[in-house]
Amino acid sequence: MSALERLAAAVMLVLVLLVASVLGVRHYGAARYQAGHNAAVAAGKAQYDRDLAAAHKTESDLRAQLAARDADAFKKEQEHAASLEVAQRRVRAGIDSLRCPSSVPAGAASDDRPVAGGTPADGAGPAIVPETAAALLGDGAAIAGLVRRYARLEQRFDECQRLSKGR
Repeated sequence: MSALERLAAAVMLVLVLLVASVLGVRHYGAARYQAGHNAAVAAGKAQYDRDLAAAHKTESDLRAQLAARDADAFKKEQEHAASLEVAQRRVRAGIDSLRCPSSVPAGAASDDRPVAGGTPADGAGPAIVPETAAALLGDGAAIAGLVRRYARLEQRFDECQRLSKGR
């Protein structure tokens, strides 16, 4: 074997070793990259699962609170309806009565405003017809019900804002 053949064999051996080492480094790098990627995905999934569990707990707690508030509100609405029914029955029977306000005092100001003189005593005006009085009580109760429902809506809105700001 001549020197030229030995040199060619050595160059070939070096090239084979160089190609093998490049392929080995690339394989090792790819494996490390994939392992890092898998670890990052697993950590992200674990964090997602923790966040999801916390969100589900917050949601279930809020739903339980809202269900309790709704039950209380329903109970109070039933009590209000029963009280209204009793009041309307008493007005229709003549036990209680609603009265019109007394007329404007004679010393009223020229621009149709009453003179400050305080409130008139109860029963100062004529009695309202019982059916009309019962209807007035019903209208007042309907307005009060709207106000209560609006207040509950505001409470829910404030609670949702508080939860969204807490994130």
